[in-house]
Amino acid sequence: MKNSALHPNISVRDARAAIAFYEAALGAETLSVVTAGDAVIHSDLVLRSTAGESTFTVAGAFPPDSVAPEPGAPTHASFTIPVEDTDAAYARALGAGATSLAEPADWFEGFRQAAVRCPFGHRWYFVTVADSVTPEAVQQASDAWVADRD
Repeated sequence: MKNSALHPNISVRDARAAIAFYEAALGAETLSVVTAGDAVIHSDLVLRSTAGESTFTVAGAFPPDSVAPEPGAPTHASFTIPVEDTDAAYARALGAGATSLAEPADWFEGFRQAAVRCPFGHRWYFVTVADSVTPEAVQQASDAWVADRD
């Protein structure tokens, strides 16, 4: 396994299918897979994006300690991938079987985002952020977003 500042572990109902999906939809590379019988109990995948490399684990759910998200139900976490082209990343994920949560759109100048839900229940964001975007601009856009929701 490669070093990564954060290495999330994703529980899914069908780990083999999820791994194949993450390869097709996100361009992930599978580094290793550990099985116990037919069950995938651990796998290491790496994502390469404009921000560098990140690793994550995909494994079958083992209740009660590890459960997979229910399809269509709210999720407790999401994953954001910085990409060069939000639209292309979104289209690739949809083509591999993801469901759209938010079509690609400019949140504000220099910040483009889209969101999908993978067939295994996890939420993924694709973002393209210009170098010129400042924390103040992000805060202003967030404040406007909250105001629009009220």
